[in-house]
Amino acid sequence: MKKIFVTTLFLAIALISNAQIDKILGEWKSVDDKTGEVTGVVEIYKNPDNGMYYGKTTRVFENGKELFDPQFIGMIVIKDFKEEDGKLVGGTLYEPHEDKNYYGKISYNAKDNTLIIRGSLDKRGWLGRSQTWVK
Repeated sequence: MKKIFVTTLFLAIALISNAQIDKILGEWKSVDDKTGEVTGVVEIYKNPDNGMYYGKTTRVFENGKELFDPQFIGMIVIKDFKEEDGKLVGGTLYEPHEDKNYYGKISYNAKDNTLIIRGSLDKRGWLGRSQTWVK
């Protein structure tokens, strides 16, 4: 009886974790944490070849207007993330305006259907900042 309960519990946790990841996939509006303005739209997807998660820019905005700049459209800004406990971890976030890469963590906030994107200078995430992206 105990084995059945423990097995069922682990299966439930695995299903909940996969459900969170499914909600992370898709298009998200990146919102500047300082100005509150939408800066672009990023599509987060899973690469079937290596099982890693990536994000590419599909639209770019500046001062509330959409830019059609081919150097930014299709740019990979989320790289090499893996799923761990319903979050995406271990990858890097690219900030094109600063031309810098940051360590990253991505988590889904079920309360308000948003993503919390944490970029940091250190792997542990202590020296950095977070942005909230909307669907």
